[in-house]
Amino acid sequence: MLELRLLGISTIEEANEVLPKLPEKHNRKFAVQPKQADSAYMKLDPSVKLEHVFTAREYRKLGHGNTLSYNGKVYTFAKSCKIRIEPRTTVEVRETLSGEVLVWHNGQAIPLMETEKPLRQPVDPTKKAEPAPPRKPAANHPWRLAWSQNKQLHRNTKFTPSQVT
Repeated sequence: MLELRLLGISTIEEANEVLPKLPEKHNRKFAVQPKQADSAYMKLDPSVKLEHVFTAREYRKLGHGNTLSYNGKVYTFAKSCKIRIEPRTTVEVRETLSGEVLVWHNGQAIPLMETEKPLRQPVDPTKKAEPAPPRKPAANHPWRLAWSQNKQLHRNTKFTPSQVT
């Protein structure tokens, strides 16, 4: 944008005319010759599947029965998969560009299939807890004794050194 202003360009047509020349000017000013003329790119290892590399990745904990929740849906391992992973294990969930959801665990892709959420039994909203019935102390409980009798009872239960034999 600044370069276009410096060149005094104010219309789109003028910009379209000048833009192809700007990278050439930039390369003349900043280009550096490589140390080696050979290509630095390496051939892709045939064991690497690019559809497993370019994915959206998130971490989830497995539930019982190898289920997990992802994007509001519940998934479990595909029927062809015989792998069992302990519940509460954190696994990496990958969603490929084609929309396939899989678990990446120990360097291995495990396909997932969508399953239905288990239905919860609705709780009856009208049922409420009843208050506990009032509890009355027994007739001979110390709280029922008159204050003077209660005081006498405490005096009789006090420990005195003369009572030790």
